[in-house]
Amino acid sequence: MAQMKSLNKVLDILEVFLDIGDSEIRLSELAQFSHLNKATVYHITSVLVSRGYLSQVGRRGKYVLGPKFLNFSAIIKRKDRIKNVAMPHMIRLNQLVGEPVSLSTWDGDKAIFVDEVHSKYSFPLRVVPDPGAIIPLYCTAVGKVYLVGKTERELEEYFRGASIKAHTPNTITDLDQLKSHLALVAKDGVAYDEEELYLGVRTMAAGIRDAGEKIVASISIMGPTVRLTREKMRKMAPDVKHCAMAISQDLGYTDK
Repeated sequence: MAQMKSLNKVLDILEVFLDIGDSEIRLSELAQFSHLNKATVYHITSVLVSRGYLSQVGRRGKYVLGPKFLNFSAIIKRKDRIKNVAMPHMIRLNQLVGEPVSLSTWDGDKAIFVDEVHSKYSFPLRVVPDPGAIIPLYCTAVGKVYLVGKTERELEEYFRGASIKAHTPNTITDLDQLKSHLALVAKDGVAYDEEELYLGVRTMAAGIRDAGEKIVASISIMGPTVRLTREKMRKMAPDVKHCAMAISQDLGYTDK
């Protein structure tokens, strides 16, 4: 409870900057607008300044938002750009294969669904998570695409830090087995999830690279096993890979 109160105080101070815009603000004004005492505000702002979330104009001067927020802004803009570039290609793939097509990005050791192009199969057999949904990496096609880009050391660090558990009998929970599986993903250029996160659900995905050749997102197709058979996924694989490559090229990637 005490931690939540402290967190709320930090947010109360930061939200003052939403009201004042680009203006600079004194410590006393921050205390007034956040309805906190000056000692508390001073303690919190000192930490925020040291972490880059706030800056001071001159020594012991007024406060402004710090450079850390520019980093967050850049991430949001990059994701918006990827979405805007990807959407026309996602629509074409959806029309070609007749299945819902999803775009995902990553945040730490989780994958995040960004957007989806629906299909005639969206209801009642709709299994695609809503935008903003977070899923693990090791047991999903979307996540495997991202893990392929990691070095062996990075993969081992991820495996130690992630909460690895068997969601279904098909979930890969052994590191050596996962490495072998990812080698096949790297060779094929497409990843599959054979009911590893949800029973009755299959997924296929391909990675999207930016101008720096970094995997920044993925394109995927998810559906119930009764409709998304292994044979159907094999037939769709070239189209999914072509879609991912087209998006990558529009982001500046060149296939050398």
